[in-house]
Order: sequence, then structure tokens, then C-alpha cells
Amino acid sequence: MSSLFSHIFIPLTILLIFSGKLRLDPKKIMVLSFFGILPDADAFIFTHRAFLHNVFVLIIPLLIFIFVKNKEIPGIISFYLVSHIILDIFNGGVFLLYPFYGSVFFSRIEVWFNNGDMLPIIYYGISDTIMPVGRGESMISSENVGTAILLTVVILLSTIKNRSKIENKN
Repeated sequence: MSSLFSHIFIPLTILLIFSGKLRLDPKKIMVLSFFGILPDADAFIFTHRAFLHNVFVLIIPLLIFIFVKNKEIPGIISFYLVSHIILDIFNGGVFLLYPFYGSVFFSRIEVWFNNGDMLPIIYYGISDTIMPVGRGESMISSENVGTAILLTVVILLSTIKNRSKIENKN
């Protein structure tokens, strides 16, 4: 899956699907979609998947989200940044705690079909370098697992929000 597809189209689609429930403006979702690829800008200046691919990149948008009344824009930006990091963890890894810890956090979850057998491959950990992305074409890729996790988180957050609305009405 190309970086453009996975980092813009997937989170954009997720946000548009849930825009009604989360009361997000679809125009803002589309305009802010460039935040989905912003972390890849570190490849031009610094070590790729380090400077803009860590949890500390989220501090500013999350602080704005906490302290401002209108949470829509910082919430959308935070989602794009988090989705980028999660997808890259499942596609070779990221320097998640850079600059304080110089190792790569990675996860690979795939299901391979070989001679009628289904072979689940779960491989995760911490490495000194970005992990190779694969040995061939898998049926269920690690990026797809990352996408499923993002969808699950959004669904859970939406469900929690709806339940709290219902409880507040009663």
C-alpha cells in the first residue's frame, strides 16, 4: 500500500464515515488531511521515522485539544498524526520515543496461505533499525491490521460518546 493511500485516504475515509456521529465538518476533515503525510517530512531533514514519527509530536495538538473550547480541528489533526504513527508501526516501525530512546518499535501481523495451510505471522518488538517490509505478497498485510485497529478505536470512541449522550439525557 502506498504511503499516500494509507496516510491520507484511510484516515480521511474513517473520519468522513464517522463525521456525522462525531459532529465533524467534512470540509475541515478534507482540508486538514495533509497532516496525514506531514510526519514523512522528516525524511527530508532528519532521520526518517524519527523526528516526526514519535509520541512527542502529539503533545502540541493534544494540549490544544485539552485547553480550547472548539476541539474539532486539534482533534482531527491528532487523529491524522496518530494514524500515521500507528500505520508506520505496522509497516517497518518508528522511533516512537525519539529523541530519548533511539530504537524502533515495530509490529508485523500477517496471515499467509501456503499449500492450503493458513500461517499467522505475528512479529513485534524493538530493533535498532526499521524492519524489512516483507518477503512477498501476503493475503492480510500488517498495514491492514493497523487500519483495522484504527477503525476499532474510532468505533469504540464513537460508541462511548453515544452512550454518554444517552446517559446524560436520562
